[in-house]
Amino acid sequence: MLLPKIKSLLIAAAILPCFIQPVSAHVVWFDYENGEYNILFGHPEDGPETYELSRFQSAIVYDINKQILPFNLNQKQDGLSLTASKNVAAIEGFFDNGYFARLSNDEYLRITEQEISKYDNVSHNLKYTKAFYDWSDALTKPFNLPLEILPLQNPLALTPGESLLVQVLSQGQQITDNLTVEYLGQIVAKNPDGTFSIPIGIEGLEQPIEASYSLPQNGNLTISYETSLTAQNTSVPEPSALLGLAFVGLIALRKSNLLLSK
Repeated sequence: MLLPKIKSLLIAAAILPCFIQPVSAHVVWFDYENGEYNILFGHPEDGPETYELSRFQSAIVYDINKQILPFNLNQKQDGLSLTASKNVAAIEGFFDNGYFARLSNDEYLRITEQEISKYDNVSHNLKYTKAFYDWSDALTKPFNLPLEILPLQNPLALTPGESLLVQVLSQGQQITDNLTVEYLGQIVAKNPDGTFSIPIGIEGLEQPIEASYSLPQNGNLTISYETSLTAQNTSVPEPSALLGLAFVGLIALRKSNLLLSK
């Protein structure tokens, strides 16, 4: 689903400088907060950065049956966000970060497509993301993105200390070569079967899982794919449930006080 509305958004305050800058390992991801699915860009371990809003190209929002839901795209002071119905189970997104010429190991120059032939080492940086907020059999299937991280277990059901097993796919097919997977800023070792084990913390996945993969094209151009996976539990207890928990807590406290008074 293309987002033509982006073209009309004001982007002057968020335009990236078009001079020498590092570009590696940037990803795009969704972060749910207060009813909004914020679209973030950068290094997850360092926090989000400002970005040129028009580089976010498309999104698809799914319900629990993997049926497409309508959504609204919103401009915020620090970026973009999506809002949709309460039935959101998953979202995918695509961010085109444009062309960069590599000048040294740590320096890149943003260029236009017309300038590709002027440089020896150019990458086209395409970034994809998936986010899960619910789980079902329909959502276990690949989304057939050029690069995606596929969880082999329900990422929302694992407990602290367990590991989430994932594969990395390109157009639905597992890839293992020329591939880097990162989590919490660290490279994740590949299992013998080509999967990756991601440790689950106290609050589930603490940051997006990242993967990157480069595919050389003709001449001096390389397609650099980056992708991320997030999983967040957005459900909150009903007010009646909260009252019930409070009541149980009061009973426990009263019993404790009685024991102390004996």
